[in-house]
Amino acid sequence: MKTTQIIAAGLTAGALTLVSCTPTQQKYGLGGAAAGAAVSAMAGGDGSNIVKAAAIGGAAGTGYAVYREKQDENRGAYNTGGDTYNQPAPAPQPAAPKYPAATRSSDPDVVVSPYKPYNKVRVTGFKPGQLAKDPTTDKIFVIPR
Repeated sequence: MKTTQIIAAGLTAGALTLVSCTPTQQKYGLGGAAAGAAVSAMAGGDGSNIVKAAAIGGAAGTGYAVYREKQDENRGAYNTGGDTYNQPAPAPQPAAPKYPAATRSSDPDVVVSPYKPYNKVRVTGFKPGQLAKDPTTDKIFVIPR
């Protein structure tokens, strides 16, 4: 009789495991079902009591797994993107090298390079503060404000 009870409990636990959604829920559902069946069998229950205990244990185990997953989700353990919590701070960027500023000329689209031979460089489309390159020296400078 005990063998039949154990087989019934195992089948019930297996069925509960198969209907669970996630691997964590399956693990806790199976554990709860096995624990419920074992406690009922040790208490001397008959086959129907063991099946009921396995069902209750499986439901409790699966419910606990769902609760834990929700708690992990709230802590950002399952961050699916777009969330701003629990994200590491961005890595510090190295300081940009400082470049000399060009000198303004009478034409707003032309500046005087800060490098010898102080060529005039056309900077049409550049905004003040942006970097440009003197084509003669291949050195970078800042567009003046």
